[in-house]
Amino acid sequence: MAQKAYMEIVESFSDCTVGVVGDMILDVYVFGKPARLSREAPVVVVDFEEEDVRPGGAANAVSNICQLGARAVALGVLGDDPHGLQLRRILSASGANTDGLFVQKKQPTTTKTRVLAGDIHTVKQQVLRIDRGKPTEPGPDLVRSVLEYITRVGPDIDYWLVSDYGYGFVSRDIENALADAARRVPVVADSRYNVKEFPRITAVTPNEGEALSFGKYYLNDETDLLVIGQQMLEILFLKCALITRGNEGMIVFEKGKEPATIPVVGSAESVDVSGAGDTVAATFGLSLACGATPEQAARLANCAASVVVMKSGTAACSKEELLAALQKYL
Repeated sequence: MAQKAYMEIVESFSDCTVGVVGDMILDVYVFGKPARLSREAPVVVVDFEEEDVRPGGAANAVSNICQLGARAVALGVLGDDPHGLQLRRILSASGANTDGLFVQKKQPTTTKTRVLAGDIHTVKQQVLRIDRGKPTEPGPDLVRSVLEYITRVGPDIDYWLVSDYGYGFVSRDIENALADAARRVPVVADSRYNVKEFPRITAVTPNEGEALSFGKYYLNDETDLLVIGQQMLEILFLKCALITRGNEGMIVFEKGKEPATIPVVGSAESVDVSGAGDTVAATFGLSLACGATPEQAARLANCAASVVVMKSGTAACSKEELLAALQKYL
């Protein structure tokens, strides 16, 4: 496909409204300098330097959608706590509609706090991560509210993205509602542990490990990704599937066509792959919604991933950065 057509797809992102359903996470980064060994325990004392907060999980997918120039509608759950308020403010500031972020008073906002330490002129390394929040099934009242919200905003949504990090928000009823929505618009699921739970949608975007897990439990220990991808289409009744392989690139599967292997672009030595899957799923589905073929959408997602893996921590790819990558690689 000519470069001009790729550009046209990206330029049309601004015409799309994307509903992002999933586990909203706040990523907190605490940076410091190792000072000495503690007298209290055999651990390093880290002198605090600064703190940074960023959207993570489904919230990072929302951030990517906004950065790519589309309109995002966030749908998930937050705790009634400062972290929940902080995450809502961040997403609102990015331009997202946060009316679908429901507050649950008896559970904390899912938060991942990473402590990174390093001396002057060295790359800071993660020395500790503290997770807050645990997998929790949504109660019937919350599910009812979510389903009503999906019905209300559905006519305005051009593409649904499911970002399932395994914290339980995406219940079976919500999965079924989105499978029904796939009759009208693209629905793409990026699920860390439950790819099998998303049949009858448009596409799934597992990484290699997640795809191999599918092959192990549903295809008698199958390890050939080409076989696994094709079988995903049949077993889950999908139109296409995208398996990401880190610095080995991607493989895109489409019903009735041979799999297309897409080599990685940019540097094969990434700085940080945190959140890259969010960028891939967001760009892939957004491209499908704007008329791209699955292979074209995968190549656009590949370019977007080449941008974010060169950034430290959870990050997003902007529309301008994607256009620059297209000019360089496609």
